[in-house]
Amino acid sequence: MKKYNAIDLYGGIGGWTLGLKMAGINVIRSYDNWMPATETHNANFGHSSKPVDIRKMNISDIPKGIDFIVGSPPCTQFSYANRGGSGDINDGLIDIRKVLEIVKEVRPKYWALENVPRVAGILAEAINPGGALHEFKDIIDHIE
Repeated sequence: MKKYNAIDLYGGIGGWTLGLKMAGINVIRSYDNWMPATETHNANFGHSSKPVDIRKMNISDIPKGIDFIVGSPPCTQFSYANRGGSGDINDGLIDIRKVLEIVKEVRPKYWALENVPRVAGILAEAINPGGALHEFKDIIDHIE
């Protein structure tokens, strides 16, 4: 049976990586820009990742043969816990856009993006005609 390969975007200390590993999926790379999270992730999973600014990441640097892409972009701009929900939505959408750009370019078999509940409505609106993420409408099957 083929072993599936995955990458974890905005991997933090490794929640997605742990779940994928438990499912028998090989997480070949995790990306995060915060050094303490990267160091913890490396310690948890025996990786040797370096901090990466995902917003500036070159998609061509992503390994080939990726079956799964998972991502948990920062929720700070979307969360009601941050400034009572008055975060900079457009800034937060930069991170979501980057995940969608990577998915569109890499074309994995499966992908998932996780964030706070408020993002579902924002994303649903942003992929409508004239929305900030409309160009990605064709790769989004389900928003929950």
